[in-house]
Amino acid sequence: MVVSLRKVFLSSFVFAFLAYYQFHYNVFNWQVELGVLSRIWSALWGVFFTLCAVGAVNMGRMSVVSESHSIYTAILQYIIMTGLWLLSLCKYHFWMRQCSKVHEIQEKTLHRILTTRAATEWGRKHEFSAIRTRADYIKQQPLTTYSDYKDYIEREMKGEEGVLLPEHPVYMHVTSSTSSGISKALPCSRESMRELFTEFIPFALGLIYKYYPECWTLSKVLRIYFLPRYRYTNSGIMMGPVSSPPPSPAMSIVYLLTTTPFPAYEVYSEPDVLYLHLLFGLKDKKIARIDTSFASMALTAGKCLEEKWEQLVDDIRVGRIDPKLNIDENIRWKLVKNYMKPDPERANELEKEFKKGFDGIFKRIWPNLKVIICATSGTFSMYVEKLEQSYARGCAFFSAFYGATEALCGVNLLPEARPERYTVVFNSAFFEYIPVANSGEDQPKTLFMEEVKLGEEYELVVTTLNALYRFRFGDVVKVVDFVEQAPVVELQYRVGQLLNVHGEKTSENALLSAVCKAVKEWPGVSLKDYCCAESVLLFGSNKESESTVPYYIVFIELEGDLSSLKLTDKQAELIDVYLRAETYPYESFRRKGAIGPIRLHIVKPNTFEEFRNYIINNSGASANQLKIPRALRRMDYLDFMLGKIL
Repeated sequence: MVVSLRKVFLSSFVFAFLAYYQFHYNVFNWQVELGVLSRIWSALWGVFFTLCAVGAVNMGRMSVVSESHSIYTAILQYIIMTGLWLLSLCKYHFWMRQCSKVHEIQEKTLHRILTTRAATEWGRKHEFSAIRTRADYIKQQPLTTYSDYKDYIEREMKGEEGVLLPEHPVYMHVTSSTSSGISKALPCSRESMRELFTEFIPFALGLIYKYYPECWTLSKVLRIYFLPRYRYTNSGIMMGPVSSPPPSPAMSIVYLLTTTPFPAYEVYSEPDVLYLHLLFGLKDKKIARIDTSFASMALTAGKCLEEKWEQLVDDIRVGRIDPKLNIDENIRWKLVKNYMKPDPERANELEKEFKKGFDGIFKRIWPNLKVIICATSGTFSMYVEKLEQSYARGCAFFSAFYGATEALCGVNLLPEARPERYTVVFNSAFFEYIPVANSGEDQPKTLFMEEVKLGEEYELVVTTLNALYRFRFGDVVKVVDFVEQAPVVELQYRVGQLLNVHGEKTSENALLSAVCKAVKEWPGVSLKDYCCAESVLLFGSNKESESTVPYYIVFIELEGDLSSLKLTDKQAELIDVYLRAETYPYESFRRKGAIGPIRLHIVKPNTFEEFRNYIINNSGASANQLKIPRALRRMDYLDFMLGKIL
């Protein structure tokens, strides 16, 4: 570190003396004639110096500090950490007290949304001003999907005011498109943006220090993040993923607390940015936390580390950046000049660990690493399992909150639970629940939050400040517990990711379970990734099957010795066997001959990495928000996979 924390600790005595002086000689010295305002002013200074003294003591006692910190960034990190911790502590206790008033708070949340949107064109059409209760709202406003908003959103994007929102959107959230195959734009209001980034997300992130006190250090965060190429509507509204909010001074502060310097984020080639993230992360031995969007990205980072460790070590040893990287020379010059001093000692240390192998490598090169913050639920659990058995052995994983582009739905108050459980954030939106048995209906009856039952599955419906009214965004959750009246849920699947060729509604979790069980019985290989499609997608194409009954097409990428892999018919049929055991409807239709056997295809190595790049280049999705679609809905996606069969 540039400035010793011992000096910070010693400065506490100076602050303590200044506080003592203010209180003893000004505030409580009645022999001195001071006005009320002067005493108040002195008291405020006394409180300020007291807080500085306490902060200096606490900060000076911290043993883990990133060497790249300056005194300014170290103090800044301490202030932000303390602020997040205090905010989450207060919010947590306040929120827990509110859990017994879910009905009342949901009513207030709905009333606030409808009142502020009543004068919009949508609000006038559905007579929001006449709505008094939740029951009135359900009668007045039908359930909606994106198609109901499409024309309105296009008008908002052209600059019309008062269509869906009372003011112009501050941002247009772009969905990843991986569930439906179609990227969508959703308006974001100023009020919603403020609440999300000043209340809900800081609350969730503050929980990290509650559950993982080992992260209460002045170590920087390895943040594996990719800056998107923002687009603009014709009226000048910025468009981008919800995970990448518009640039702001607050985000500039965040960059100071990560291992990757800000100029590196201006590189848009994902492989090159990932290399830079790892390069600057490796230089810092004191990392206690890794942040990224999805567990799959942490696995990709581990693979990149394994493939390119020699070049990374050489760059650290001599203080350079690999000349083969496609980086603007001005950015390269800034990074090398300001951040890449030669460090042969760290290079030798890393080389020694890499040569031992890559099992548990994260903890060996970053001994203080405690937790990886990323999405881990649903099919991401597959990547977590791989990480726990390889690169991230010994690391904890924490999915802080459950959110989608459409709404923030839950916060994780049970970090050790597997599968992940999220307590519904009942003041972020108005929630309704469709029993999953009725989710195929156009306008099914919905339940309120206090009406859901333990153990049941429901499709979520949200009404938000972002002009989504009784919106069906497709997520299906299972109620597994309650905190007073607030449901605790597990994410099951998204409706668009169901396989449904004959009304059987096979979930992605059921298919994942069947695939994992089958691959474990195949000799010498392990599962790397998978996806599937319904045979109906081939209808009318020159690849159409001769089969008269529908079936599932499953694509699997394997790791291991593929050259000697020769599956017997019995082994190849295992996915179908296990899926029949997983879900009765599928078994019933298979037994009747209404659904044909699964068609299995093993694809070439690195197919899913190439598929990921293909989706980014052809859908407008950001690398930060992209989730590999498990159920393919686009013919070009299916064509891509068919072209990769071994």
